This record gives sequence, structure tokens and C-alpha cells, in this order.
Amino acid sequence: MKDNHIKKSFTSGVFKKGSYSAGLSVIVIAVIIAVNLVASQLPDSVKSIDMTSQKYYTLSKSTKDILKKLDDKITIYQVANKGSEDKTISKLLKKYEDLTDKIEVKTLDPELNPGLVTSYEASDLSQNSLIVLNGDKKKLIDYSDIYETDYSAYYTTGTTSTSFDGEGEITSAINYVTTDELPKMYTLSGHDEQKFSQTISDALVKQNIEIDDLNLLATGEVPADCDILTILAPAKDCSKEEADSIISYLENGGKALIVMNYYFSGADTPNFGSVLDAYGVAMQTGYINEVDENYFFRQGYYLLPEVKEHDITSSFYNKMYIMAPISQGIEKLKGARETLKIEDLLTTTDSSYSDVDYGAEMAGDGTNTKSADDVNGPFSLAVAISEENGENTTKLVVYGSYIMFTDDIIGSYSLGNVDMLKNSVSWMCDLKTAGTVSIDSKSMDVPQNTIASGKANAWTLCFVVLIPLFVTGIGFTIWYRRRRA
Repeated sequence: MKDNHIKKSFTSGVFKKGSYSAGLSVIVIAVIIAVNLVASQLPDSVKSIDMTSQKYYTLSKSTKDILKKLDDKITIYQVANKGSEDKTISKLLKKYEDLTDKIEVKTLDPELNPGLVTSYEASDLSQNSLIVLNGDKKKLIDYSDIYETDYSAYYTTGTTSTSFDGEGEITSAINYVTTDELPKMYTLSGHDEQKFSQTISDALVKQNIEIDDLNLLATGEVPADCDILTILAPAKDCSKEEADSIISYLENGGKALIVMNYYFSGADTPNFGSVLDAYGVAMQTGYINEVDENYFFRQGYYLLPEVKEHDITSSFYNKMYIMAPISQGIEKLKGARETLKIEDLLTTTDSSYSDVDYGAEMAGDGTNTKSADDVNGPFSLAVAISEENGENTTKLVVYGSYIMFTDDIIGSYSLGNVDMLKNSVSWMCDLKTAGTVSIDSKSMDVPQNTIASGKANAWTLCFVVLIPLFVTGIGFTIWYRRRRA
């Protein structure tokens, strides 16, 4: 009887259903194990999703394009004691390694391999710095350059900002060690010129641009290896001989970044002016005030100009403001050569004017008062100039405000000013074909939003007056109806 009962239990419907369920469970478990085994062998670029708000682990198209073209074998060392590797940097490096077999990432423990660290001249590097190698050519990336801390606003607001520049620094270093010839920039000196801010200097270095000073009185001419000549807000005029040397350089297909500024140079600079005259533009006397509240920030001379479409502005067009404080206007001269192509980059509105007497607005009252001598707008605040010269093309970018490229402005507001200067250099030197690229750092802070004064007033009216009145009205209506009921 017992044997029959046992046999029946194995042939019963309950047993068959249970066997089916158990078998199905085994198959599902086996499939899950197989999927996990296969997934574990996939590269991080496939099996991981970047959930960070700023996409710290997502490589840009520029980086991917550069990695696709790599011919040399690149080694990247992360200099860190075992177990002390920065996980963010390590994970980002893994993304590079997964995209190409031309990159090999290694950890270099300075305690276990002091001789190797010394041979790479990397003894002074801090923990989690990087060494990028291509044969005998190397680029060192210090940890402080990967995590950038900006203190420019500390003494005014008591705050600092931090950004992660891992991709920008690594891609720039790869580009550096695989490029034979780098663009050369000369900055004119000897006329009390201003200097690039630290932010701008770092951005240009990251573009792999070599920067050197140039004293034309000493050299007599612009060096043959000059890819771009920069003139930064000179406070004194140059000599006629220097101006002639600059014009001669430009006539032979030279490139020039010229940044003038009434704030630093109230004096006349006719010889510098002759360089601009030769290319169809002149600086307007005085500095620009804007009356339309939608085109300035707090004060009428803190301009938020209209950005025009151009290769230089393409990366931030209709996305970010440009701020151009205390700017001179740029006048397009009548009778300029027809071969000159002069394109606006930044412009003011019809309601703007040029304060020719360094007036009350500069004193800080912000009243936008206009005198009879002031010149009516609109004005160009930045222009791109080009002219074909046989096989060469002369290119100039002229700005009316140097202050727009200072750390005080760049570090305090969410602006496209740095991008604009980098793109100006790229446009003039054709850096896309030169294999030079600059990738912006990714903020680790909540950015400050910059809003034009007119829009700020509109939002204030909306949130402080209209919405409270609307809510109060609804409440009163409900109360009144209930009372009458």
C-alpha cells in the first residue's frame, strides 16, 4: 500500500506542477548566473550608467574622436599608494581604457617605486596625480589641476567653488604627448599691457598653446613661429615702427587677438589705432552704457550684450550670457577694403550710448544719465575680421572689454566668457585641424544663475506680488463663499 501511495504521489498533478515550477526556477537561476558572468566581462562603458548630475564619467565626443585616431601606445600612471586611489579618477581612467586598446592604465605606488617616480620627474606630485606617457614624451597632471578650487570670490562672498576637470586634463595630456607641433602665442609687452587671468591662462595651457612674451622694440618684427599675436589692453601707445611690424605680420596671413579697454587706457593710442584702421575698425571713445534693463546686470555698464551666431559663439549661443563690463564700442569704418569680412560677435541695443567723458556711471551711481556729448548706439563690442591673402587668411578678433576676461567676472557668474576667448583662439588658429581641443571642467557646486536686471525685476514682481495676491484672492473667495453658505 505504501509503495502504491509513493508511486501515485510521483504521478499526481501536484507533483507534476511542482516539478515544472522547480525546473523552471533552476532554468531562471541558470540564466541569471550566465547573464551575470557575461556582464562581468563587459567593459565599464557598456555595463555602467553614469548617474552623476554633471556626468563625471561620461566622455565627450571630442575625447572619443581623439581616441579613435590614436596610433601610439599611451600609458597613464595614477600615482597613489595602494588602497588610496581616488575612485572617481580611477573610474574615469577605466572609461578611457575601455574605449581603445591604445591606452593602458597603471597604478604607480611612490613608496614601492620611488626610482620610477623620480625618473619621470614626478617626485613633487601629490597623491592621485597622473603621468601620461608616449615614449619619451610625457605630461604630468597634478591632483590640484583635476579638482580645481576657485577662491576668486572668497574675499567678497566668503565662498569657494570646486570643479572636476578630469576629462579635460587627461584628454589635453593625451593630445599633448601625441602632437609634434603645438600652436605658439606671443603676447605683446612694453606698453603696460594687462595679463591673462589665471583662469584664462589655464584654459589656454589646457588647449596645448605655448605662450611667450614679445617685445617688438627688441626683436624688430613678429617671430616667424607666431601663430597668434595677442595685445591685451595696453595703457600706452606703441611706436609707429611696432605698428608697422604688426601690420606687416597680419598682411602675410597673421592672426591677432586684440583686447582694448578704456578703463586701463584713457590716453590716445593712435599707433595701435592704425593697426585696427588697417583692418576696417576703430575704437569708439568712452565706454558703453545700456539703458534696456534686459541687457545689463545691476549697473548700466555691466553689459549683457546680444550674442551673434558665429563659429566662435556656437558652443554657448542661446545658452549662456556673456558679460562685458566697462566696454568700448567698436566702429566699422566706411570705405574699408571690400576684401575684409567684418562680423559682429557681441552687440548692444539701440538704447545704448557711449559715455565719452568718463561720467557719473563710472563713479558708481548707476543712474544711466546721458549728456549731450554722448554717442548713441547700437555698438559692436566684439568683432571677427578675416581677409584672404592668396594661400593665407588673415584673422583678427577684437574686443572692447578686457575686464570681461578677469577672474573677478569669470569666477562670480555663470557666463560663457572663457568659452568665447578659447573659441576665438581656436577659430583664428584652426585648432580643430591642429588636433588641439579644450574640454570644460564640470562643476561640483550649484552654479549661480545670472539674470538680466529687467528679467530679475519681472520675476520679483511675479513671486513677491502677483503670486501672493493670487493665493490671497483664492483664500478670500473660499472664505466669503463659506460664510454666505
